[in-house]
Amino acid sequence: MSAEKRKWNTRVDDYLNRKAAERGHVIAMARMGSTALERGDLDGAETWFRKAAEGGDRVAMGNLAHLLNERGVPEQAERWYREAATAGDSHAMSHLGNLCARRGDREAAEDWWRRAAAEGRVEAMAELARSRHRGGDLEEAEYWAGEAAEAGNVEGMITLGAVLCDSGRTSEADPWWRKASEEADAASLIKLGHQAQQRGDLTRAESCFHAAAAAGAPDAAVRLGLVLHRRGELDAAERWYLKAAKRGDAAAMTNLGVLANDRNDPGEATAWYRKAAELGSVPAYTNLGRLAADHGNFQEAEHWFRAAADTGDQAGLRDLEELYRNRQRY
Repeated sequence: MSAEKRKWNTRVDDYLNRKAAERGHVIAMARMGSTALERGDLDGAETWFRKAAEGGDRVAMGNLAHLLNERGVPEQAERWYREAATAGDSHAMSHLGNLCARRGDREAAEDWWRRAAAEGRVEAMAELARSRHRGGDLEEAEYWAGEAAEAGNVEGMITLGAVLCDSGRTSEADPWWRKASEEADAASLIKLGHQAQQRGDLTRAESCFHAAAAAGAPDAAVRLGLVLHRRGELDAAERWYLKAAKRGDAAAMTNLGVLANDRNDPGEATAWYRKAAELGSVPAYTNLGRLAADHGNFQEAEHWFRAAADTGDQAGLRDLEELYRNRQRY
């Protein structure tokens, strides 16, 4: 068929579809909405999807909800997700769970995710697993994370790794972290870990960084060490810091110095801080200054505090000012 004839047929189809939609044909209305959306006509898409949704078309209800959510009206979106979900649309159930979670109703969110998961929605399984993990229900979390992970969902793999970690089965988590590293790029895994860290979900952050380390992310080792450090797992943190330090990571060297200082080994602490300082680590400058000040070597302390302050570091500036005040006092 020639290109000209195809265009003519398309115009005829569009004409007939519009006429059917204008006569109240629900499926035609839904098609008009999809066509408008493809053209970037959001107002037109919303108008036709709404007509079709009000006519009882389940797919149009879900499409209208997606569009309203993207246009920044989640309250209206939730209404249509609910309509579609009640009509049996598992995709809408999953999205409705997301909206409920966003406004803080975890119980309702889990209910909708559970319904969607029972209908085979893998993304709902992953969300439900993550929520049950945060709620402390490791058994149900492991079940749904396992289902999602087996289906190839990266979020499920990461949550499964975190659940297995919390269950004391880290060796079982390793294969899932490696699998996640094969399915997602290292940058995405680092981003997920950072987001979990910001929420205070350190177990999930650890799982993300483990997967990122398996994917070869150069800064995953030090990030993993920081998470373990915050959780009080100092031996494990030190092992990851050492891996990062061997690759020349100044932050890892600085944190190795912190661990050494905390166990009252100023000699080792100084050695690590000096290595990090040679690479330009500003925290290492201030830590060297504090060690020097603690030992009464105020000239060296001033040197390091000034080096930090000259970079614009506020901690270094405060330490330098405090050093001057103490020297004037005595």
